[in-house]
Amino acid sequence: MTSPHERSTHSLLRDDALVVRTDAALAASVGSWLPLHAAPPGRSEPRATIDVVTDESGQTPRGLSPSGDALLRFGGVQVHASDGDMLRLVGASAARGRIDLAAKRATISAAATESVTSPGAFDVYSMLTLSAAFLVGRLGGALVHAGAVVDPDGRAWLLVGDTHAGKTTTCVSLVARGGWRWLADDQVVLRRDADASVVVEGWPRAAHLDEGWSDGAVTGRRASVDLRDRWGERWLARAPLGGIILPAVRAGDPTSARSADGALALTALVRQSPWLMADRGAAPAVLALLRDAASRPALALSVGRDCYARGDLLAERLAPALERSSAR
Repeated sequence: MTSPHERSTHSLLRDDALVVRTDAALAASVGSWLPLHAAPPGRSEPRATIDVVTDESGQTPRGLSPSGDALLRFGGVQVHASDGDMLRLVGASAARGRIDLAAKRATISAAATESVTSPGAFDVYSMLTLSAAFLVGRLGGALVHAGAVVDPDGRAWLLVGDTHAGKTTTCVSLVARGGWRWLADDQVVLRRDADASVVVEGWPRAAHLDEGWSDGAVTGRRASVDLRDRWGERWLARAPLGGIILPAVRAGDPTSARSADGALALTALVRQSPWLMADRGAAPAVLALLRDAASRPALALSVGRDCYARGDLLAERLAPALERSSAR
């Protein structure tokens, strides 16, 4: 029999710098959040940790709930500043968390549940994202709500945009045609390599794609798709950053791509990093990283119905803009 306090450990970054350790009783809640590439760490010691522990009482003492305005609201979770480099996470449920930025350690406490649709599970999901974002920032990287595809030359292109901007559809359409590979469709980490160049690590999860995509139909109903089941051989763990693609769905217009201003790319990156300014200690370095990323070639992609599930045509429309960017 598995003890509710038996723990599992998963590495979130390629060099094992960040790990999440989970009580067995909360494995279902954490499992729905874990990127598909997460695996037991190797021999490297982590530099930052997230502990997800069981609150057996199911009640968090009111005295631990911070007062005052929240620095940030994400999902149903509020982020409050505490003493020094401490942040507190308050969920809509009894789930609570704290992030010690100086020690690079987060702890999330929640009642045990086997349902991933419970209020507590939703809070744990948001708290994990927040904890990872703040700790990645303290490690010198940036967690960004973005997808990433890799062109035939091996360059990663970030797909940056709001929900329903067309990130997943663009990613899947390009990967399905062959020649292109992928890192993730919705969340990536930017980091600096040994030579200070920007590299992208994907955090792939099950994608949410229209049920009719395979048939070229739009149903308005989304299905969960494990992209690694379909195109696992085309998945990469990391790739050097080539540039930014800013997709926007305009179903009635023909698909087109044009060069975009770097300021527009930076604005989009900052918008998709809502935790950026909530940690003043890491914000300057993270912002410098995002500025470096935004200095790469940027393309504004208008995604029309004509290229829906047509990766060949989409790649054809992107090709001239990509060729121009290669000349830079």
